[in-house]
Amino acid sequence: MTASGQHIPGVGTVYLAVTDQDRALAFYRDKLGFEVRTDTEFGEGFRWVEVAPAGAYTVIALVPPMGEDDPQPGGRSPFGFDTPDLEAAMAELGSRGVEFEDVMGGEGPVPPMAYFRDPDGNRILLVEETAR
Repeated sequence: MTASGQHIPGVGTVYLAVTDQDRALAFYRDKLGFEVRTDTEFGEGFRWVEVAPAGAYTVIALVPPMGEDDPQPGGRSPFGFDTPDLEAAMAELGSRGVEFEDVMGGEGPVPPMAYFRDPDGNRILLVEETAR
């Protein structure tokens, strides 16, 4: 247990379904600038790949579906990324080939945000961070 009394102090790993780990790794590393935390054999014939923004605690595991109950690639991802400046992030990532869609927010309490897709069609939200 942590000093605050919580048994679960944070989110360590989120899983993102991909069809091609090499292609996904190239996108998250080269286009988004993420660090490769793990890229290793996982059991017989499988591979475990984890990426994360520099210095982040939480990692994203880029994993192919291994069974019919596993999440499938495509659709809205179960997570989003924060940025201190959405406009600057969109300009930088756009220069690396990331295409944005559905730019919204910025009125009232809703922060500016936009979606982009990875090579598997996973729809990922980028949100201008606000005080939490």
